[in-house]
Amino acid sequence: MEHTVSDAISELFDKNGALARHIEGYQPRQAQQEMAQRVAQTLEQQSLLIAEAGTGTGKTFAYLAPAILSGQKVFISTGTKNLQEQLYNKDLPVLREVMSVPFRASILKGRSNYLCHHRLAMTEHDPAWLSYSALLHEIRNWQDQTRSGDLSETDFLDQQSPLWPRITSTVDNCLGQQCPEYSQCFIAEARRQAQEADIVVINHHLLMSDFALKSSGQGEVLPEADAYIIDEAHQLPAIASQFLGHRISSHQIMELCRDTVREMTVEAADMNSLQQHCDKVQARLEQLIFNIGSQENRVPWLTIYANNAVAEALETLLSAIESLLDELQLAAERGKGLNQCALRAEELLHRLEQFLPESADNNMILWLDIRTSGFILHATPHEVSEPFQQWLETKPTAWVFTSATLSVAGNFNHFARQLGIADADTASWDSPFDYATQSLLYLPNVPVEPQHPDYTQHITEIAKQVIAISQGRTFLLFTSYRAMHQVAQELEASDYPVLVQGNRSKTALLEEFREHGNAVLLGTNSFWEGVDVKGEALSCVLIDKIPFASPGDPVLEARINYLKERGGNPFRSIQIPSAVIQLKQGIGRLIRDQQDYGLLVLCDPRLLNKPYGKLFLRSLPAMPITQDIDRVEQFFSEIAQIQSA
Repeated sequence: MEHTVSDAISELFDKNGALARHIEGYQPRQAQQEMAQRVAQTLEQQSLLIAEAGTGTGKTFAYLAPAILSGQKVFISTGTKNLQEQLYNKDLPVLREVMSVPFRASILKGRSNYLCHHRLAMTEHDPAWLSYSALLHEIRNWQDQTRSGDLSETDFLDQQSPLWPRITSTVDNCLGQQCPEYSQCFIAEARRQAQEADIVVINHHLLMSDFALKSSGQGEVLPEADAYIIDEAHQLPAIASQFLGHRISSHQIMELCRDTVREMTVEAADMNSLQQHCDKVQARLEQLIFNIGSQENRVPWLTIYANNAVAEALETLLSAIESLLDELQLAAERGKGLNQCALRAEELLHRLEQFLPESADNNMILWLDIRTSGFILHATPHEVSEPFQQWLETKPTAWVFTSATLSVAGNFNHFARQLGIADADTASWDSPFDYATQSLLYLPNVPVEPQHPDYTQHITEIAKQVIAISQGRTFLLFTSYRAMHQVAQELEASDYPVLVQGNRSKTALLEEFREHGNAVLLGTNSFWEGVDVKGEALSCVLIDKIPFASPGDPVLEARINYLKERGGNPFRSIQIPSAVIQLKQGIGRLIRDQQDYGLLVLCDPRLLNKPYGKLFLRSLPAMPITQDIDRVEQFFSEIAQIQSA
């Protein structure tokens, strides 16, 4: 009798199956088995599946096992490099051992993760980097030992180091097959391995980069595949928006000038006019930066361009880049490096011209991200649904979109609409955790609305109360840095260690939080998801307010106006669904395994006094609810008894 993939999955996830035999403490979960069968079916039928799997379902194995058993070439895409590495270094090796099914796996990241031989050699010979010679020597030694060239393997170079972009390549400055070091190229080798592998672990940025290149007919980053499994799929629409638009930064223009001068000294030392043109471009760029200002902000570009001084500075910068391009085109035949600089100058000029009002594309939102060190100009599409749908149609392959947070009150329309996904199968599995006994939802009585100037002070008092009851062990999640810092200041005299986002790296803060066992951690956006703290160290999560995106954000503002003009209701179709998904992510930090207990504190009074509040509450796990602080004390007493029993 034929042994099917469905049989193999049943055996693998069974209570006496291979996973139970090999993994200590493995608990069979019906939701995990069901999800694995649905993924297998989707891969076999080459169809589309949107699958929400609550925290603790075990969705990673539920999609990896059928991918391996399918015998197809499958791309697994994740939202973060951390999860990418966990899949490749931990989960796939476990399944390789447990399943005894031969398969080849590879991991592929964006080019900025890999050491570039050519760029390293150039930096070593650049007098400007003499003070880094000891570190460069260490990197050179590592280059001779590493097989992957992935800089995340090293612990002697921080990603924020100014050296990182000097020894990695970008699409702009990579010489490709013309590079003298191409035969040793780490990126080329990683791509070759991806070509040959059955399971390729990538991230959304790489997937969307490939999407953008193919959409514009400029080639591809990834080889073809039989199936795509997208984990943390709730992040995909925002990342697709970044890649379907375009951006240009003051840093890119500065880099072009630096690289031109460096290539000139190597390939055309007699063409000193290049140096003069670069000096002129840099002077014009500095004038534009001065007129824009250095107050960090995100603003609509045309509002800033309306300032005559900014418009004039951009015109003179364009003119200076055009003159540099003319000179580079003359110098291009002198060497590969200068030829590459000429191509970069042409591309930068083309992109920059698209920010002139007369060249603006009505389908794009033009906005400016002002940083203390310069600026980034963005053109972001109003919608990605149409191009994404076209891309799906060109790939008659299987697609699985999965995450713990894809639905709004049990409905997947918002996610499907964002990506233009039609006729997908949908499935949802609740978390196997017993929220009814493991958790409590506290909705404190806050007498003022979130926009009231005293609101954060009320949050501070609530935070102090619950921190005292839970004896530290609390995450305070905020929707703004201002509120976070205000509460942090008030908690300075706390009896418990207080850790604040920004004081150290995210990894270091989480490590310290776990070690203390009674700490309080204050964070904003990046702590709402992808954070896993099991056990007593995290017993309370407090969220200051419903995480509505700031209406002052230029992209959201433009999308709201765009939808209003077309007769839509942006609050109902954009703002509420996005906030529900973000809130569900924050809540997902609380209960991480069967033994966890925890208090969730949602401070926002709108959950109870606004009609849309019910939608948010319906999207949460089925938790008991209280407005009584005495019930909170009782809950922690009950937990203490259970844990000491």
